[in-house]
Amino acid sequence: MSAPASVRLEEVTKRYPLLTRRGRLHSLKGALLGGELWRLDREQEGFEAVKDVSFEVAPGETFGVIGPNGSGKSTLLKLVAGILRPSSGTVDVRGRVTALIELGAGFHPEISGRDNALVNGMMLGLSKAEVLRRLPGIVEFSGIGAFIDQPVKTYSSGMYVRLGFAVAVAVEPDVLVVDEILAVGDEAFAHRCLDRIAQLQRQGTAILLVSHDLGLVEQLADRALYLRGGGPVLVGTAGAVVARYRSDVASEESVGEAQVGTPRRWGNGDVRLDAVELVDRGGRPVRLLSSGEAAGIRLAYTAKVAKTDFVFGIGISREDGVHVFGTNTELDGWTPEQLDGSGEVVVEFPALELAPGRYLVDAAVHSKAGLAYDYACEALAFTVAAPVGWPGSYAPRHAWVPRGPAMRPPAT
Repeated sequence: MSAPASVRLEEVTKRYPLLTRRGRLHSLKGALLGGELWRLDREQEGFEAVKDVSFEVAPGETFGVIGPNGSGKSTLLKLVAGILRPSSGTVDVRGRVTALIELGAGFHPEISGRDNALVNGMMLGLSKAEVLRRLPGIVEFSGIGAFIDQPVKTYSSGMYVRLGFAVAVAVEPDVLVVDEILAVGDEAFAHRCLDRIAQLQRQGTAILLVSHDLGLVEQLADRALYLRGGGPVLVGTAGAVVARYRSDVASEESVGEAQVGTPRRWGNGDVRLDAVELVDRGGRPVRLLSSGEAAGIRLAYTAKVAKTDFVFGIGISREDGVHVFGTNTELDGWTPEQLDGSGEVVVEFPALELAPGRYLVDAAVHSKAGLAYDYACEALAFTVAAPVGWPGSYAPRHAWVPRGPAMRPPAT
């Protein structure tokens, strides 16, 4: 039996009343005789920031929300976080909720970062003793050092976000609600955030994410919602929803170029690659994994013409175009015998030891002589996270062994 949804919205609408310049009531007589009826009438005529939105987020699932400015994304997050109440419909959230929606929200500018972390941790449901026990980890994750004892009014926007995120994830929420959390902060902080989000996903935290970074939504989210004018346009897999949004934007701008992220592909069509996915150890599709995790690249195919001459191959490159790895079934010694109907092949990696960053995958099925049945460039994009932003592409497991110099090992 599947676990109940961590977040469930059913036909949710949030309506804001439109007030006249004279205020809520036109006169004392209106206040005495018709105030409540006037208020209800004005609410019915009000602006609908969110209208008729329904979706569920399962434990461990990351759900993205995308759309243009003014489409109702932040209002939707506030409804899930309990900051706002819906005008109609139901919002059901199970477990402890942590929300990072507005920069510095919940911080008192006159007290120190340490005291703010303590107060916020207690407001999120931890005892004082629990917050104090986790405080060293909060300070280390935030990376603000000695500024932890300074008033937060002296903090930069990046320091606000880093401390807020560190507190939010330290409470190990059942539901994490974040709005553009990676938009502020340096690259090292972004790496730490992605690595922590990957941990939360594995621990079963439901994550609701708003971002204008469509590539980030594709990588982090399992499914997504496309909002426009407060209403839902599409709910589905993150890749499909992002593609629809990009298509709409391209149409509006009348751009005659290929959409960003649309795979370039060619071939005679005798065999077609139906899907190219990164999968975890359990075979579940993912877009984000930690460096060194077991993973696989799955190629699903349909052979429209039976073949006895075929080769499956993949190539992995960094986002900047640097080639990282490539192989195919012929190079690895496999002999083709028969290919017909539908099926799949998986390239398994016991430990995908890549440095943190975004990677692109080309996939192909072709003859031994190189005749392409289907060749898809950039058919898959995924992100590797790590606690340290190692340079390059290869990040093997390693350890330092000092034989002479006096060195203190890193804190564990």
